[in-house]
Amino acid sequence: MLGIQDVELKQTRFYQDVFSEGELEGERKGKLEGRMAEAQTLLLRQLNKRFGPLGDAVNRRIELATLEQLEHWADNILDAKTLSAVFRKP
Repeated sequence: MLGIQDVELKQTRFYQDVFSEGELEGERKGKLEGRMAEAQTLLLRQLNKRFGPLGDAVNRRIELATLEQLEHWADNILDAKTLSAVFRKP
């Protein structure tokens, strides 16, 4: 690459800044994915305990939900008398 060796390129400030930004973005994405997985697992456990075995549609809905939706549904579980009441809109 224009006579610049990889070692020299990796030592440049620009390369280090770009690499650092990529690491931070990856870390943020990993944390979000971890929070999503934890929220899904917890909600599924709570729903199973409260309402019994869940159907495929409920499992799929939870799998496709945003973190905000999962948190909202987890709050709803405290007052919901039925499974459908858990998924009511805010």
